[in-house]
Amino acid sequence: MATPRADGPRRPDKVLWPEAGLTKQDLWDYVEAVAPRLLPAIAGRPLTLKRFPDGLHGQGWFQKDLPASALDHIDHVRRWSPSARREVTYAVARTPDHLRWLVDQAALELHPMLARVEDPDAPDALVLDLDPPAAADPPAAADPPAAPAPAPTLAQAAHWVRAVLERLGLPSRVKTSGKAGLHLVVPVAPGAEPARLRALALAIGRAAVLEHPRALTVEMRKERRAGRLLVDWSRASPAQTVVAAWSPRATPQATVATPLDWDEVTEDLDPTTLTLRTAPQRHDPWAEPMAAATHADLARAEATLAAQGIAIVDRSPRSSRPVEDLDRPGG
Repeated sequence: MATPRADGPRRPDKVLWPEAGLTKQDLWDYVEAVAPRLLPAIAGRPLTLKRFPDGLHGQGWFQKDLPASALDHIDHVRRWSPSARREVTYAVARTPDHLRWLVDQAALELHPMLARVEDPDAPDALVLDLDPPAAADPPAAADPPAAPAPAPTLAQAAHWVRAVLERLGLPSRVKTSGKAGLHLVVPVAPGAEPARLRALALAIGRAAVLEHPRALTVEMRKERRAGRLLVDWSRASPAQTVVAAWSPRATPQATVATPLDWDEVTEDLDPTTLTLRTAPQRHDPWAEPMAAATHADLARAEATLAAQGIAIVDRSPRSSRPVEDLDRPGG
């Protein structure tokens, strides 16, 4: 395998984030600073890259399939891509040199799969993505019948969902998405089937919705959300990706998907202040590994939800049927 550059990127003065005034050299320096944190989040996982060779004002794209010319520079693995409907060659980063090569490709965002190369059919995390309503989200035609309450703050919603997880015996970690949302992450021991995790994630979301029906929703279709904050439960496929902790984002502010302590999740939380410039100075609240939920832990959570009348039912996120109907008589 070819040895990557170690003295800096090509075109170091290339501006990647014009509004923030940050260059490829700034990205290199950031990745060098956070490599001990970033690598554990992506090592051994197939990566989807979001590349902007000419900066945010140029053309950007998601890249899954590496060209042949890249294969001497970074580990890789061939996997079936459901979206591409063919096998593609994914990058797999394992070393600081691999990270340097990704910087040289102007890969601004790193999106690892939830499953590792060594166990490709087993996601090792249950992820709930809290997605605030956009101003343009359409109102629901008739459901729910009451007008929605004012949208909760992101911090309120995160603590509501965390409380459900805690009652189920599933401790969680939290990070910013680097954009408008928050990700709640429950590490899971190897062996959990994707359909089981998705059904459990949906049931957890429904439990939160039952407590706050006018503020939260699990409906994936925007026309059914009625201005409510989405608890996105759909990220359970082994091939599903989630932006990596400590990955930069392609935003004007050069934000970073940043791990948080739970006591930082307050009304004052402003994800736009967590950037390439500020993130390296933070402590790493994910430095110590969290115990993964075992099969027995998941079974207890499922039993607790079932005792509350919340069925553990898997649904496709693309289903046309309202998922909140599952908790109504005859649903």
